[in-house]
Amino acid sequence: MQQWDENSDKVNRIRRDVEKAKALVKMVALREQRLKHMSLPIFSTLLVEDYYEIIKELITGIMSVDGWKTVSHELLIGYLAEFYRDFNQAEISLMDQLRVIRNGIAYRGVMINPEYIERNRENILSIIEKLKQVLQNKLNSGK
Repeated sequence: MQQWDENSDKVNRIRRDVEKAKALVKMVALREQRLKHMSLPIFSTLLVEDYYEIIKELITGIMSVDGWKTVSHELLIGYLAEFYRDFNQAEISLMDQLRVIRNGIAYRGVMINPEYIERNRENILSIIEKLKQVLQNKLNSGK
């Protein structure tokens, strides 16, 4: 994970974009619907990929409401680690691990063992729910 750096050329300050955040919440809901139809062991690689995409979209939504944008997946997680201390180091590490695994899937065709999901699903789902709550609270409060 890369530490948050608002001066990075991969980071831009933007006007708060609540509509983008709401659209991302809808996308997350679609991905979650699709996940219900995937089962282990055959879809373990796609499950991991979708879990990461959900996490990425939720953090992007949080950043949009906060008025930030980045093209770096590493800085997405760095942003969360810097400004959302409700997420502990184990959760941040798991999100970063999912990022690395997703890159392996996308760029090298890595296949994921179903045991990885069995070991981590509960923690991944907990992180997703926590991110959804943070984003929903931001959308509800207007801040």
